[in-house]
Amino acid sequence: MSEEWLFPRITDFWEYRTKAVVSGAEQLEELSADARLRSLAALGDQVRAHARRLDDGLLVSAGFIMAEDLYKSLFGGFRWDRDVADYIAASAGVFMDEFSRRGFVLHYIIDNSASENDLPVMLTYIPAIFRAAGMLVTGPQLQALEIMEHFGKTKDIAAMPPYIGEGNKVADEVIRLCHQDRRSYVYLNLELMEADSAGISFDVALSKANEPGVVVVYRNQPPVAGTTAQVISPPGVSFPS
Repeated sequence: MSEEWLFPRITDFWEYRTKAVVSGAEQLEELSADARLRSLAALGDQVRAHARRLDDGLLVSAGFIMAEDLYKSLFGGFRWDRDVADYIAASAGVFMDEFSRRGFVLHYIIDNSASENDLPVMLTYIPAIFRAAGMLVTGPQLQALEIMEHFGKTKDIAAMPPYIGEGNKVADEVIRLCHQDRRSYVYLNLELMEADSAGISFDVALSKANEPGVVVVYRNQPPVAGTTAQVISPPGVSFPS
């Protein structure tokens, strides 16, 4: 039964190679309203139980893998609807609650590029995925679009470059507030492939590396199999061998 959600490892809930997020959403969409609520509650219970059995090293490792797999999930047979959002909230969102309860925060920094056709989709759905997981999402392009909207400008990707510098400043201020509040976040820098990113600084987003309880992940490779991300674990916490 989908209400049981019996996976051997906590990372199986988000495994991008098995399309776990979409598969889980497909199970939810087949249920009646009441059964769906029970199934989501059972899903959260299973994730929480898994997380509470992990020592700090395994928990931090799971957080890193979860973020990576959520990001990579967008690029392989993904869809976005209520079932996907609720599956992520009931699994990754519950995990992040436990992550925070144990004194950890996750700073996930994405530094990638996209074509003008792909960028609007990525700027829409990457934030949606991570917000469903309970993480704040900001970045130069997202903030630039908000600035454009504030001034009544059309949110046209082609018209965005002049606003990136100010968007970067706003994003850094948002990140400083996250640091102050010890809130997990995604810093999303998605440059147009032909753009010059020389003005983008990651100093603020990366500044809490090596501080107690802070897990910092930096990905500047495409979100596909065979690529890697840099991860810095908190002092005193070692990743499993």
